[in-house]
Amino acid sequence: MISYLKDTLKIPSKKTLVLSVSGGMDSMALLHLLSKSDFKIAVVHFNHQKRTESIIEKDMVENYAKTLDLPFHYYTIQINDGNFHHEAHHLRYHYLKEVAKLYHTPYILTAHHLDDLFENVLIKLTRGSNLLGYAGMQIVYQDDRYTYIKPLLYTSKDDIKAYVKKHDVPYLEDESNDTHLYLRNRYRHAVVPIMKQENEDLLSKIKDFHVQLSQAFKYIRQQTEKLMPDKNMIHIPLFKEQDDVIQEDMIAYLIQQNKLSSSYETILKIKEMLKNKKPNATYLLSSEHELIKSYEEAFIKPISTLKNKVYQLKEGENKLSNMAIFTFLTKTNSNTAEFTKLCYNKLAFPLWLRHRNPGDMLAYSYGHKKLKKLLIDKKVPMKKRDALWVLTDNNHQVLWVESFYLNETLGDQECLYFKLKEVKKHA
Repeated sequence: MISYLKDTLKIPSKKTLVLSVSGGMDSMALLHLLSKSDFKIAVVHFNHQKRTESIIEKDMVENYAKTLDLPFHYYTIQINDGNFHHEAHHLRYHYLKEVAKLYHTPYILTAHHLDDLFENVLIKLTRGSNLLGYAGMQIVYQDDRYTYIKPLLYTSKDDIKAYVKKHDVPYLEDESNDTHLYLRNRYRHAVVPIMKQENEDLLSKIKDFHVQLSQAFKYIRQQTEKLMPDKNMIHIPLFKEQDDVIQEDMIAYLIQQNKLSSSYETILKIKEMLKNKKPNATYLLSSEHELIKSYEEAFIKPISTLKNKVYQLKEGENKLSNMAIFTFLTKTNSNTAEFTKLCYNKLAFPLWLRHRNPGDMLAYSYGHKKLKKLLIDKKVPMKKRDALWVLTDNNHQVLWVESFYLNETLGDQECLYFKLKEVKKHA
């Protein structure tokens, strides 16, 4: 295991390894094993405040760290509502990253082992996942800043038991592991023993399953990354040329780049959306994000709050929320070349500025045309369509659409002038 950290992962011995230690057999075995190496170790312990034994565990881990002359960091986890395991998981990793920052290291270690991997695979199969999820936990996972390592992932619980017995490593059993309240425990006590009876070499088969599925995913992801040099955009013509499994991973990769989660069902629905002939479409990923199909591109963006913005215009400058100014004048001595001129016989004031609405109708000398149809004919991307400003009077009559339309059917007795100016943000 030490050689894996040094030779395979190439971790320099001068770097600190941040180790999460619960006080159970697995993490205490890993702590003892690492203490025999020349790596620097920072011990982190969490109290979830669920059991009276928590303080005993904290004292044991702290005292053991002191005997090994290792720094000890202690955090209490307070979860008031929501999914306890999910929220606790995020809080633990938040604190582990804080400790990693303190020691200027990217390496965070946990003591998950082969039996944990088996249970994780069973849970993923029950709940559903993607290819990588079905493989289960990974020995090494990297994000932009940290490297998360599970060096015991291919080590069985029985081997860990033998190790702590041989080296007289102290540990405490977590009694909550015996309850059937949690799904993982139900698998551990009811399903796994039966499967092991069928094949005493079952864990080695789980390891083989994990390795093969992880390798398959790694190869597929490498192809995806080659096809998506811009991680935040799918080029749809290229997407359509790929095999289904690559198409699905391209979608999953795009979603992951935006730190969002998705089910396989969601990926299949998006795949069909990207493959159909409609040039523009959207798919709601969350309450805050949507995936946009716009002609030859697919991308994810925050749901715009501008769509619902409506401005009642006063004469003069009107500041808009997207760092723009709309100037509206009934008379001007300025150079009218800077302004758009709108002539009319009669208008219902006040005037309003907003983004497009379903059913917006444009008037021409030959009749009427929907704004949606105009933008489709001109192949305006959906992203740009949603950002266009629309000027109307108080009767919802469309007077002007940014860059694409000016109503010239209103007469010529009166005129007004307006212009839209983008305000550049300072760097």
